[in-house]
Amino acid sequence: MYLYPHFIQICGGAQLVIGAFLLWTHKQYAPIVKNQFWEPFAVLIALGVISQGLCYLGWTSTSRKQRCYLGLFCAFLVLFIVILFLVSGWSIATKAHLIVPAELAIESSFSEFLAKDNTNDQTHIWNRLQRDFRCCGYNGIHDYKKNKQMGFPWSCYDPIDTKVFNTGCMHVFVKSIEMNMIRVAVVAVASALIQSLGIFCAIQLTMLLRRPTLMLPNGDNHSVRVKRTREMTPLATATIGNPTPHSSTKPPIPLKPVVPRIDQPVMKSSH
Repeated sequence: MYLYPHFIQICGGAQLVIGAFLLWTHKQYAPIVKNQFWEPFAVLIALGVISQGLCYLGWTSTSRKQRCYLGLFCAFLVLFIVILFLVSGWSIATKAHLIVPAELAIESSFSEFLAKDNTNDQTHIWNRLQRDFRCCGYNGIHDYKKNKQMGFPWSCYDPIDTKVFNTGCMHVFVKSIEMNMIRVAVVAVASALIQSLGIFCAIQLTMLLRRPTLMLPNGDNHSVRVKRTREMTPLATATIGNPTPHSSTKPPIPLKPVVPRIDQPVMKSSH
């Protein structure tokens, strides 16, 4: 139990780092999907902050060794584990339903990119997307061939062999978002499984604190409950023998003396 807060701290740190990295990666290309699908990454960061708070509560519970703190820690830990599983399911559900809105948002963004003729702008988000994801166009290079006056932008060429990327950016980018959603779900489930061990540790420590032991002068260890029983035994005997006027215990009924029976000797007649 004393080492368990370290595991909570490590899990919280992992959630913070992974959530921040995924959110930062997504924000670089978020305008293409109309700034959608960032919520699971932010929630993962928030869960990491909450884990640090649970770590402090765990340290307090183990240092003070009080059952009330341990019970409070268990309650918050169970609630936090349930939230982690819910976040995992929510992330998987978001992955399953993001295809249609993501495709519509990417198509709209690509149409604006072609309408404004920003193919030569090296800082444009579509040029950065095509360069980093090694893709070209919405569905492929045919999106640029439809406009005969417009050639392929520089970001569609491989800088090594100067070949044009054939893969469309819509499929690559949507696949990247789906993988990030899966990463959020995996991190949430792994954190929930690791932190569930704290429930058993807290229960075990609570059971150890349930019966504190006392060291007697003769060197024997006796629980407080046994000592109280021994101390109250003479008092209980005195109460039964000498009932008080306000006591509800009835006095014992005196027993009648038993007179022993003496048989008369039988005299034998002599003839």
